Amino acid sequence: MMSKQSLYRRIFADACEYLLSFDVVDRELLDKHLDNWKERKPKSIQNLLFAMLGSVSNKQGMPNTIGDIGKIRPYLEGFDPVKIVEKYGSDWRKLFKAIEGRYKPPGRMVIDNPKSYWVIFCKSVISVSHFLSQFSGIEDFDKFVSQFYLNEYTRLALPLLLEKEVFGLGFALACDFLKENGYPKFVKPDVHIKDIFRGTGISKHESDYDIFKDVVRFSEDIGELPYRVDKLFWLVGSGDFYLDNIRINTNGGREFVEEVRARFGDKL
Repeated sequence: MMSKQSLYRRIFADACEYLLSFDVVDRELLDKHLDNWKERKPKSIQNLLFAMLGSVSNKQGMPNTIGDIGKIRPYLEGFDPVKIVEKYGSDWRKLFKAIEGRYKPPGRMVIDNPKSYWVIFCKSVISVSHFLSQFSGIEDFDKFVSQFYLNEYTRLALPLLLEKEVFGLGFALACDFLKENGYPKFVKPDVHIKDIFRGTGISKHESDYDIFKDVVRFSEDIGELPYRVDKLFWLVGSGDFYLDNIRINTNGGREFVEEVRARFGDKL
């Protein structure tokens, strides 16, 4: 009888082979995407704040309203969280008006509309800055993150904490921020991951919270970094090799899911 670890290793290997079956995908292209976390590690707290604001604003329609965050660097004190707190305190309205008076964004700025993306963004800037100002540097933040690596439960605690500390971030975006900014032991339970893990029967759960745990356990069972597992199945679902502007038609991963169920359905 095949062990769970052996079964999971087969499924991971089959996912690699599935992607490599497309003419435009080779091992170099695949590994480039699976290991991209190494290139994305922020080198300073300022870089980290910039990245977190990118995650906060990574919502449908929000980038079109906020525009290039880099263009408001002068009003965000060079993305220095300590200086932002010193200048604006907890007053997001003061920040809003400072930006409004000197910058013309692609979307409207309406200070009295709580659903305005600019209101949400300014509140996020203030909360992110207060949170990150507690750390003396990127190494200090790295040590903080490493304390959550004990198991899938402690790992879950960090995105849940960030969801509470950072206005507008949310659990899934907090997971994405950690995963895409140099912390490869985190995963994002996005729609492609959920569809494939549930579709194949690897996971029986519905919630982001439980899918997160299942992906981490799967990763540990096969001895792979969670980032690599997350990215592999995301590529199976999306077909989007974004680093090279290559897209393949995977039908949302449905073909791969059917293959796995046909081969291993009675074992899952």
